[in-house]
Amino acid sequence: MNPDLIDPQAMLRLRILCKLDHARVARLCGLQVAQVRELEEGGFSQFTTRDSKVQAALKVAITLSGAQPNGMPVVNVFRSHAIADGLGRSLPAFKVEHPPAPKQKFPDSPEFFKMVLIFVVLVFLLVAVAMPLLYTLPSPPPKMV
Repeated sequence: MNPDLIDPQAMLRLRILCKLDHARVARLCGLQVAQVRELEEGGFSQFTTRDSKVQAALKVAITLSGAQPNGMPVVNVFRSHAIADGLGRSLPAFKVEHPPAPKQKFPDSPEFFKMVLIFVVLVFLLVAVAMPLLYTLPSPPPKMV
């Protein structure tokens, strides 16, 4: 691990952005005031290992800025030398969501077949049911005048 993995300026900006003093941040995160100051100023005198300092920085960042779904803090408080050293390259931008393709209506779509079926049923009812009833009823007797 790099001794300068944690960015002191990012820690300072995060604390100032939240408008908190060292004591309040220490109380919220369960740290000592001297440890919070060391996160902002650099050095390793207040932490037993570098891992404990990284864990403290993560705890402060998550407490003050919130956590992403992957568990990392929303605000980055770590330095990244990969791009500056030429080891990393930025990924090209890509579009996550594509708009749905326009829906084309064809005459053989299910809606068309439903309409044809309704029309056929209506014609059947008219011809097979209504017409025989109308023409097979006995006609009224002729009126005698």
